[in-house]
Amino acid sequence: MSAHQAIASAPERISADLLPIGAASDLASPLAAAWADLCADLVEENPFFEPWALIPALAAYGHDKVRLASVWSGDRLIGLMPVCAQRFYARLPVAYWASWTHPHCYFAAPLVRRGFEELFFAELFALLCEGDEARDFVRFLRLDRDSPLAQAAQHAALSEGRLHYEAGALERAVLNGGASAEATIAVHIRKKKRKELKRLRNRLDEIGAVAVRELAASDDLDRWIDGFLDLEDASWKGVKGTSLKKSASDAGWFRETLHGARLAGKLHFMRFDLDGRPLAMLVTFLSKGAGYSLKICYDLDYARFSPGVMIELEAMTAFLNDETFRFADSCAAPDHSMINGLWRARRIVTGVNVSTRHIKGRAVLGLCRMLEGARARLPVKVSAS
Repeated sequence: MSAHQAIASAPERISADLLPIGAASDLASPLAAAWADLCADLVEENPFFEPWALIPALAAYGHDKVRLASVWSGDRLIGLMPVCAQRFYARLPVAYWASWTHPHCYFAAPLVRRGFEELFFAELFALLCEGDEARDFVRFLRLDRDSPLAQAAQHAALSEGRLHYEAGALERAVLNGGASAEATIAVHIRKKKRKELKRLRNRLDEIGAVAVRELAASDDLDRWIDGFLDLEDASWKGVKGTSLKKSASDAGWFRETLHGARLAGKLHFMRFDLDGRPLAMLVTFLSKGAGYSLKICYDLDYARFSPGVMIELEAMTAFLNDETFRFADSCAAPDHSMINGLWRARRIVTGVNVSTRHIKGRAVLGLCRMLEGARARLPVKVSAS
């Protein structure tokens, strides 16, 4: 049975809509309650698209080309994804929809209710590729290649005869659960490196009182946030002008998002202190055993003691000692030497492009695919030294 046949036989009417981003912030709207209900029954966790994270992001970084693509079964929300209208791909002037992300969004899987995966994608394709605001194709960004959602998207496209292909895959470090902290650290970190880190920790102990703290219910979150913003601004990011504190919108987004994450019970905030002053701080979204690293910073004056590595080791220990822990995505660049040296497992994050069912849309996406493939085969130019 095809996805559209499944839709036709569903007991409730399936519908889809493109909502303005203002609908996200209307807490009195039907969307607000439906969104919260959806987040309680997801196929795959994505904290970046939950209300407490997405609403501040849309306020800080959204614009008039961004919409909320929503799919409903009766009055029940079965899927939601922010999308953005785009006009260029593979250097071609083509119109398409793409997952919307912002500068601090490192994962973009749509929120989909468990058991409705292919229904969601079939109706989403119809909305974005054949609806009133249809474009030639839709591009999903930053999906876990091995996840049920990535597989459902491609299966739904295949069943409807849509051209689809994977584009833009990359690997990044991930920490998997299932083993003790001691065993994992012993396997992931060379003995020589562990010995060196122990020596550095002993030297810090000689300088002052070292303490590792996790944000507690009694802690003042704003003071922790201020500490993070100041520490990051004094780091290399501040020197380059890319620290959160350098931008009022970035700092405001960070503060509002962390307060929302705390209220939702999904904030893991850690600091590595020397005499009560943070040498490193780490923010992670953690929900139902799935973690996503958001931001890390450390004191440049103590860089020789590797405080960034120290706090990552403490976080590894905390995560792995939690029986509910499943994985943590580093959300780091593929070539990030520090985290790659600590977390040896890799997660493949990829994009998937899906065409309309019409000849024009299939032809446009086929041309894009051909140009991408041709560029990938071009020899890399190496300049003379």
